[in-house]
Amino acid sequence: MIDTHCHLLYGLDDGPGSMDDSLALARRLLEDGVSRVLCTPHYSRAFPTRHADAVGRLTALREALAEASVGLRIELGAEIAPSLAVSAPLEELETRAVAGRYLVVEVIPDTPVGFFAAVADRLAPTGLVPIFAHPERCRAVQRHPTLLESVRDRGALVQVVAPSLIRRWGRGVASAAWGLLGAGWVDLIGSDAHGVRRRGVHLREAVELVEKRFGADVVRDLVRRNPARVLGA
Repeated sequence: MIDTHCHLLYGLDDGPGSMDDSLALARRLLEDGVSRVLCTPHYSRAFPTRHADAVGRLTALREALAEASVGLRIELGAEIAPSLAVSAPLEELETRAVAGRYLVVEVIPDTPVGFFAAVADRLAPTGLVPIFAHPERCRAVQRHPTLLESVRDRGALVQVVAPSLIRRWGRGVASAAWGLLGAGWVDLIGSDAHGVRRRGVHLREAVELVEKRFGADVVRDLVRRNPARVLGA
């Protein structure tokens, strides 16, 4: 599997606090069946992660993984906070794009209805494609899920996360996540893992549930084919 949402890099946000913690999480991801990870450190008011710092952490972790013979491939993106998605200089957002094209945009519980179209409008001239991360947690989406159908029609991608599917965020969030999957409006599933114990991986558990309900081919799209396209194969 390819995990397209993971806070694997240490010392940048609310993920691992040390290199050892990152290595422990990397091993746990491998145990869960993940072979490749998109690292998505927060870029927000609370965690104003500098791109250069994220690149440095990625390089250091790649070296440590090789030295420890941990065969996990890692790539770099970011999780852009809603406020910065609509206000940060476009050049700042472009440096955090995945494969020069995709931008992971955080969706939070009180994200308003108009946010999705506003982000799509703002990014359109740059050619960047938004990936809306865990929109199932958003009350507006829970009430009006067709919000996501309309932005997907414009090319945006939708990513639900494993904790939502296994009810770690409550029954309402789980219901919204499964509803989006049932409507065919989900393109990616990520772990949103922050550590080994706190906010752990749970990706295999979620994917097994999805496979039981929707079949192996849908799972391949969500955790292999579509993620490979996002990362540039």
